[in-house]
Amino acid sequence: MRYLLSTILLLVSCITTANPAFEGTASQYNLQKSDEEKAAETVVDALISAYNRQDIRKFISLYDENVEFYIYPQTLMFKGKKQLIKRYGLMFEKMHCLKATSIKRITNGNIVIDHETSEICSEKPDVVDKRSEFVTSYQIENGKIHKVVFFR
Repeated sequence: MRYLLSTILLLVSCITTANPAFEGTASQYNLQKSDEEKAAETVVDALISAYNRQDIRKFISLYDENVEFYIYPQTLMFKGKKQLIKRYGLMFEKMHCLKATSIKRITNGNIVIDHETSEICSEKPDVVDKRSEFVTSYQIENGKIHKVVFFR
């Protein structure tokens, strides 16, 4: 009986030291980001900031010339900066406030997936009249957003 108990304790000890989840280091391990992930997040953070300031020049500068916008799974909404300017330029000009917030983020390599909220003031700057929540995937290539997928 003593031998069996010692064997079980040894086995549990081996399992818990071999698994980082039992060492209290698993969360630290998952928080380590590669340079590529940090760079991708920097681009998306700059995009959200430009959107919130309604800075169309900065906003547009963060996209690749041939950017593609999709609705999941693969429904193409539009392609290219000209169409991007046509869609977002009018919104930036007409709205009294735009505010996007990333409430949860997953980053893997050059892909950033944000769970976002958005608020829009169409009549008065201090009256939010539209709120929405959505998930967006951004694919970053060479420091620019190359592909956007909206999940609805």
